[in-house]
Amino acid sequence: MRLLILPILFALPGLHVTWTVAQDPAKPAAEVADDAPTDAPKKRVHVVIDRFREVGGTIIREDDLTITILREQREETFERNKVLAIVPLIDIKEDGQPGIVYMRDGSTLQARIIEDAFTQVTVEVEGIRHDIPRDDVDHVEVYPGFDEWLEHVRSRIATNDLEARIDLAKWMLENERLDLARTELVSILTIDEHPEAKQLLQLVDARLSLDNEGSTAPTPTTPKRDRTAGIPERTLTDEDVNIIRVYEIDFNDPPKVTLDPKALDRVIKDYAAHPRIPDDIRKREALYALHDIDKVKLLFDVKARELYQYIKVDSIPRSLSLFRKNVHNTWLIRNCATSGCHGGQDAGKFFLHRTDPTDSRTILENLLIMERLDLDGPHRVIDYENPEMSLLVQYALPQAEARLPHPDVPGYASVFPVGESRIKSKTIDWIRSMYQPRPQYPVEFTPPTQEAPLKAPEAPRVPR
Repeated sequence: MRLLILPILFALPGLHVTWTVAQDPAKPAAEVADDAPTDAPKKRVHVVIDRFREVGGTIIREDDLTITILREQREETFERNKVLAIVPLIDIKEDGQPGIVYMRDGSTLQARIIEDAFTQVTVEVEGIRHDIPRDDVDHVEVYPGFDEWLEHVRSRIATNDLEARIDLAKWMLENERLDLARTELVSILTIDEHPEAKQLLQLVDARLSLDNEGSTAPTPTTPKRDRTAGIPERTLTDEDVNIIRVYEIDFNDPPKVTLDPKALDRVIKDYAAHPRIPDDIRKREALYALHDIDKVKLLFDVKARELYQYIKVDSIPRSLSLFRKNVHNTWLIRNCATSGCHGGQDAGKFFLHRTDPTDSRTILENLLIMERLDLDGPHRVIDYENPEMSLLVQYALPQAEARLPHPDVPGYASVFPVGESRIKSKTIDWIRSMYQPRPQYPVEFTPPTQEAPLKAPEAPRVPR
């Protein structure tokens, strides 16, 4: 788990300002603000006690050695050196604040933070709200507001540092604060007839004039387009997610699993003739003492597929974790599943879900879409036999480097940079990590589409 909260570096050309956006959880709050007023809002924290227990509460007392919190109307005291982490929770402004959610799998999500709560973090992405379970989140950082950051930067720019002040005016202009940009540029021109400041001032005045003219025009009556209208709904269930995880178990690097005891009873009874089931009654009884992962391996060895439903996979298998971390959350959602591309109304055959992008149901449904989608050609979205020729890889390359270039459509931009790319390498590594030969997951699912419904491909699958 990442326990460090790093400062965010804001940069204007020629100007670098470091702003610490969250308190280091390793430090007691008293060290940070000894003179804080007694009526200040109570500070909330999330305490990671060990691998299996986490609690959230409001700080009542704390010192260098202990911290006492109030949760569910009772006090609990923890010794600081005996817990994994004490993560401060952030009080978000009423309308939300832009920031970053750091996930425990190492990925990050830039979004508008709506709430940093005890049980979940609520974010807004492209106007859609998502609740991320607390145990998926390491910590949250928020950017300071415009006025707060502006005051901080101003205090670090000398009056005669005209280049830095012009960069600041450009930033104001980019953030649609035309009035502030104009005041800054006029002030600069009282010191020096700077040609770039003159040019920017003309641009600002033209924008202000246009805005004033537009304010007297009648308000358009055309309603704003609803980007979520007609978007296919996610259909994968928690049971589907679990069975996919079952089929991706790697016994060389196994996830945490739990097996219902009745499954072992049935496998001993129904597969008594199999060589893996001992004849001796004492050896059979010894099977009950095995770890759950070894019992699961026994089910796999005898191919008791009808009993796989009794396996509960409590953590993410390595192959699916690589997909989530290195592909789905790193670039697929951000570059391909946007409302103007494969996540919107004009997605066509290849539609990807973007609702709750960190939810396992979304992640694995997008995986199934890419596995089962038939694009009416010889190439597949994911080619497990020749990963580099996967359309997922080829379409993400710069067109000059791709052997199968992405169709020339408005707004397309390659995902992988020119030359050898770490993102490309990690994507190919993920494809190779998936279980081979590929199993056919026993999940009823047909890829959604913005056109006519598609049938799952007829490609042969090797049963597991």
